[in-house]
Amino acid sequence: MAPKEQVCNYPELGEVAYKRNYRARRLSIRIKRTGEVKITIPGTLPFATAEDFVLSKSEWITEKVQEIKGKGEYTIMDGFATKEHTLHYKACNQSKIRILYNRPRIEILHPSETSIDHSAVQIVAKKAIELAYRIEAKEYLPQRLQYLAQAMSFKYSKVTIRNTVSRWGSCSAKNSISLSLHLMKLPPELIDYVLLHELCHTEQKNHGPKFWELLNQKTEGRAKQLAKEVKNYSTRI
Repeated sequence: MAPKEQVCNYPELGEVAYKRNYRARRLSIRIKRTGEVKITIPGTLPFATAEDFVLSKSEWITEKVQEIKGKGEYTIMDGFATKEHTLHYKACNQSKIRILYNRPRIEILHPSETSIDHSAVQIVAKKAIELAYRIEAKEYLPQRLQYLAQAMSFKYSKVTIRNTVSRWGSCSAKNSISLSLHLMKLPPELIDYVLLHELCHTEQKNHGPKFWELLNQKTEGRAKQLAKEVKNYSTRI
């Protein structure tokens, strides 16, 4: 018999608590003021079905958690740095806002009368940061994934880099791995953790005990600790 209560940890969502309620009529998601995510599983609905539903709603859940925690918009300031790029603003005698890319420097050229915290300038600045992360991700992530797969005896079919904000990564039924370009925000150790998380899904498709046992082996017993550390970062710019 499946446990009545179960807590799972996902790279894109953090801890999610599942509780079976035989009186409940439908599957429900509740997000507490603390940001905790609670799932009610009705009757004898299979856990795998409930988990698939939660993961399909991960982007919505992430947005709501951030909203509840009061994580609002902020201004990207001059000197904002990614791993390989630095963003700067430059006031010019022009009417349009544009990006000037000259690695490792990214300049946002904006009208002199428009401040850098203006929404139009910030929209372009966020696009510039996304460009930087995309370039860095395409250079680093596929090679690192291949290295870890060979070192840990995993096999996957292909890898793609996407601007995904609902999760750090995913693995399809055919072992195709998709990685978020926002992984480049993480320190190297946590990038490796997410890559190993998805590689483990090539052998274990759900987040059951066998999955965590395998991931724990590949992370020297630190799977749960690393999963918690990933929660300190956001996929959003």
